[in-house]
Amino acid sequence: MRYIFVLIGLSFLVTGCKKQTETTENLPLTVSQDSLVRSIYNQWKFTVAVSNPSVNSKLNSWEDWRNYTNELTIAPNASLSNLTRKANALVEKSAVLKNNIPDLYNKPETKARLALLETNIQNLDMLLELEPLNIKEINVLLANIQKNTSSLINQFDEFEIKAKIPKETGEEQLHQRIDTIKRATLNTIPQE
Repeated sequence: MRYIFVLIGLSFLVTGCKKQTETTENLPLTVSQDSLVRSIYNQWKFTVAVSNPSVNSKLNSWEDWRNYTNELTIAPNASLSNLTRKANALVEKSAVLKNNIPDLYNKPETKARLALLETNIQNLDMLLELEPLNIKEINVLLANIQKNTSSLINQFDEFEIKAKIPKETGEEQLHQRIDTIKRATLNTIPQE
């Protein structure tokens, strides 16, 4: 009986010591977390430069794009809660982008780039929720978000350039779907 009390007492002593070491380990973690947040804040430099005036006019009339770029370019305050709020807002803004694409840009290339951009923003949101923060992956995602946004603008510019190329005679017929049933003649269908 005496051995059982000694074992229970030792188990309480061991678990009590572990709790004290955890609280002392959290202090450097919070200091480190603050420095990581400051580092992310310093890396939050996004630019959205549109050089083509026709692309610029279409993007200015696209309200969802304006909301996204405004949210992206304004840096949040240097705190983890503000960064996570900003990432959540970017997830919402990027999800809305694919619903209301202008007609000239509503093509598979744009949708693929928007899906990639949305994925990178969602990954950023997820990484900001984790502890400790993985600064290397977050910096890579910030660079990828900038690259994806620039890629979208370049794709829009390419669409504008392709739209200005005149079509040749008969090219429109080549792009129409061929309806094989309408072209079929009754003589070519085998009779049983």
